[in-house]
Amino acid sequence: MTERVLELRDLSAGYGETVVLEDVSLHVDAGEALALLGRNGVGKTTLLTTLLGLNTVHGGSVRYAGQDIAAWPAHVRARKGLGLVPQEREIFPSLTVQENLTVAATAGTWSLERVYELFPRLAQRRRNLGYQLSGGEQQMLAIGRALIGNPRVLLLDEPFEGLAPVIVDALVDAFGKLREGGALSIVLVEQHAELALDLTERAVVLDRGRIVWQGASPDLRGDPERLASLIGLEEVQ
Repeated sequence: MTERVLELRDLSAGYGETVVLEDVSLHVDAGEALALLGRNGVGKTTLLTTLLGLNTVHGGSVRYAGQDIAAWPAHVRARKGLGLVPQEREIFPSLTVQENLTVAATAGTWSLERVYELFPRLAQRRRNLGYQLSGGEQQMLAIGRALIGNPRVLLLDEPFEGLAPVIVDALVDAFGKLREGGALSIVLVEQHAELALDLTERAVVLDRGRIVWQGASPDLRGDPERLASLIGLEEVQ
């Protein structure tokens, strides 16, 4: 039986007294990739940060590896295996590439050498400071820094946003390598809906903080009219 790594049941959450997510129920299995889709401002990033313990939970539950983690602070969740690549990347601009990686390293299968193998460009730029990197290199560094923390679940918030097509292609290739072996579960927030559906097994669509569709990614990918109605015509190429 496949292990359920993450499970949300009837989750309501937000910022202080403001409720952004309402009655959200979803799960992520071990080794599975889930796309989290929706227009801007519907609660996708809020869901990721709620998983990390950064928001106020008003109701429902969040379970990780079978445990209720409501009382776990953010640093404990990170240590236990929840890793985030934030939309803003948040690398340390005054540290070198290698220092950015080693400061986040924990024991596990992901080492400095393995990150450099996944992103050879980072190996070439290992002595450069964070602010000296291109946007694409900074995104690689943000992903590498999350991986070297050896997460069990990787949360990716808009990893392809604003990047040149050649960089997107390189990151898609890296995404495929991350899926090899099935050890890592991934939650992918992405505005490019078709790309996200191509990279994942299942998808959840949010609208105004509620789930309006969930199912197999290929099913939604193969139904352009439904995808357009759920995401918006501007999101579907």
